[in-house]
Amino acid sequence: MNSDRIYYSHDAEMHAMRNRAVLTLAFVTFGLGIGAVLAVLFSPISGKKARHEFAESVGDGLNTGRESIEPLIKRLEEQFNDLRKSVDDRMKHA
Repeated sequence: MNSDRIYYSHDAEMHAMRNRAVLTLAFVTFGLGIGAVLAVLFSPISGKKARHEFAESVGDGLNTGRESIEPLIKRLEEQFNDLRKSVDDRMKHA
């Protein structure tokens, strides 16, 4: 919590914190957008090649993400099935 301001209620403090977070997120997003535009404008490669490389890197990132998520999904499915079996068993014995 912010100690240099005095808030008269917890709700007012939370509202101020949310407003600060939204404003910070807006500025970061704006800065990232400006940076992306400048990077494209001053890129030493052509636009077509840049789009191709960007598409390849996004595809690679998606594939890497899928590969890292698959074991987690399988484990969650197994745990869900175990939980379902446990609930069914308890319902039968209740």
